[in-house]
Amino acid sequence: MFKTDNPLEFLEGVNFASGSAGILTSTHQGLCIPLETQIDFYSLVFKALVEKLGIFQVQRFISSSIFYINIGSNDIPAYSYHPIGVSKYVRLLISTLEGELKGILKLGARKLVFMGTQPIGCWPGIRAINNRSGDCIREYNQISYMYSERAALLLKELQLEYADLSYSFFDSYRVFDQYINHPKTYGFDESKAACCGMGYLNAKIRCNPSAPYCSDRTKYVFWDMWHQSEAAANLLVRMAFDGLPPNVFPVNVRELSGLNAENAHVIDQ
Repeated sequence: MFKTDNPLEFLEGVNFASGSAGILTSTHQGLCIPLETQIDFYSLVFKALVEKLGIFQVQRFISSSIFYINIGSNDIPAYSYHPIGVSKYVRLLISTLEGELKGILKLGARKLVFMGTQPIGCWPGIRAINNRSGDCIREYNQISYMYSERAALLLKELQLEYADLSYSFFDSYRVFDQYINHPKTYGFDESKAACCGMGYLNAKIRCNPSAPYCSDRTKYVFWDMWHQSEAAANLLVRMAFDGLPPNVFPVNVRELSGLNAENAHVIDQ
């Protein structure tokens, strides 16, 4: 599966992400690589490095590496296919996430950056479902808020089990909600419609080479029906790196990068 014959190239960094992926394997099944399989791929990389360098050197390296995790957004609209109740659905997401996080922790990960989900119900592609009002879909926002809250609690609980675990949780819901509801405070003019696309809110037909786009994308919170603009992304990244609680906690990404992993966990082989 590797596109290199030299596993040492992995020491420069590896991206296991897959567009449209979710925590649940049923989310966009067949169209993406779900989280479970992404972690299986990490396991293969880990084993390849151990074969090349030995367990103790890999363990030391992995424990000081930062694992960036941004997952859950695609599972929220998928709730419409699993209408089991908001609380029950969030519990399903968190219990599945817990198993996957423990998978990477058992393979040495000790520094995590976790991105909470945004107010998904306010994305242009979701708002456009409400043709008349363009209002946010409250149920999706409720799931997103609860998921982020429970994910933050899960990380705190995992720290009790893995005492040398350090993490930075970015409350993307809290921060992005400000961009949507108070756009001018952050330099935006439009927080409802997408910059690029067609139809109502530029969100009925996706952005494509034939679609019109706004004259100044820096003034839009959303680039297209599903994605934030570069300007909004830049603000989020700066907040994640240098922000303060309650937006990012218990440390920000810059502080996390400066922490040393102590008492590296011995991994069973």
